[in-house]
Amino acid sequence: MLKPNLHFQRFEFKYYLPKNKADKIIPAFLRHMNWDPYIIGRDEDYYYVNSLYFDSPDFGCFFDKESGVADRKKLRYRFYNDINEESPVFLEIKRKKDELVIKDRVSLNCFECQNTKLDQVLKKAKKQDYENEFFNELIWFKCRNSLQPKLFVRYKRKALIGKLDSKLRVTFDYDIKTQQSSSLTPNPRKFVDVYKDGVVLELKYNNVLPNWLHRIIQQFDLRRLAYSKYCNSLRQVHPYLDDNNYSPY
Repeated sequence: MLKPNLHFQRFEFKYYLPKNKADKIIPAFLRHMNWDPYIIGRDEDYYYVNSLYFDSPDFGCFFDKESGVADRKKLRYRFYNDINEESPVFLEIKRKKDELVIKDRVSLNCFECQNTKLDQVLKKAKKQDYENEFFNELIWFKCRNSLQPKLFVRYKRKALIGKLDSKLRVTFDYDIKTQQSSSLTPNPRKFVDVYKDGVVLELKYNNVLPNWLHRIIQQFDLRRLAYSKYCNSLRQVHPYLDDNNYSPY
């Protein structure tokens, strides 16, 4: 059963760094932050993030990012750890306006995410909640651009939250893997690595970054990078899209 939309709005800064450097930074953050509650109690200090990205037949979302369109958006499914019939799956529009990231999402189940079922589910939801502008945007964006599931991306995430500001988040994304797929359950043997020796560090906040965080950035010489997991993963499965003009270092 489709559940009401959830809304997020925040600033996000990304950094790309080698794994050994990331492992050294985490203790510095833990002086001011705690592990995400979703990690506490798990056997590992990470959880899996899974995204199935939509795109148009001519990869319009990819080329919007590559051409530097300032106000752009993409559509994806997202779920965490392994999936089963009871797992919530979020259908999400992620908008990027310069440094501001705005997300709206709805929670579905696996049955509702089937390619032949999704459009019916969204149209029914629109009728039941006709004042919800997000449903209108979601249906229009998907249909106008002929968006279909194209690419599955999976990675391990270590997440921290601020001790004094719970909306301050720092995430470390390791072992990014991808494959061309239209399914929420892709073939585990067909994954390929995306910069397997690196980590994507993201700072996510609503107001201002605290001084201690600026000091960590300076101490470890972190340099911001406009890193797109979707675009760099897509290059791995479609080499003709790679212009050999990208380096994370």
